[in-house]
Amino acid sequence: MKTKPSLEQALCIVALLGIQDRQKPLQSRLVAERLDISTSYLKKIVQHLAAADIVKTVPGRDGGIVLTRDPHKITLLDVFNAIEGLNAFVKNTGLVNKVFDIQKRVAFQDTYHLKDFREQHSVADVLAVFDRAEAQYRQLLASLTIGAVLPTDGQQALQLDWTQWLTR
Repeated sequence: MKTKPSLEQALCIVALLGIQDRQKPLQSRLVAERLDISTSYLKKIVQHLAAADIVKTVPGRDGGIVLTRDPHKITLLDVFNAIEGLNAFVKNTGLVNKVFDIQKRVAFQDTYHLKDFREQHSVADVLAVFDRAEAQYRQLLASLTIGAVLPTDGQQALQLDWTQWLTR
């Protein structure tokens, strides 16, 4: 599976905002500069995160981007789903059944006089393996929050205004 480049960027945005003082929105221009992306591209990523209720934008001269929730309540899966969507990794189009005619297994055995015909794993079962792998992948992403990966001062996650650092 290949993810969009914007997934890594979205994770960085959410982590930056997880440290950002919640009372001070982080200017979009500064985030875009830090990520080395255009402000229009940042806007697209932020729109996806906002649609998933992870961030919101605050208009005005002192506006910018802020988290809508505590970083300990935002999972990696939340960010993944916001950017990648909820579509299955592998889509069952019915091609396996069509190609291998699984529904006519008995006729196949009779045609070729296969008395002890056995499959180690049917070709159709392979799609189920992908489904299980996807479920495990999503479960692992759901088990880790953004808050759990933020730097701390030894006791709690840092809370600071990135503006001073990003404008120097």
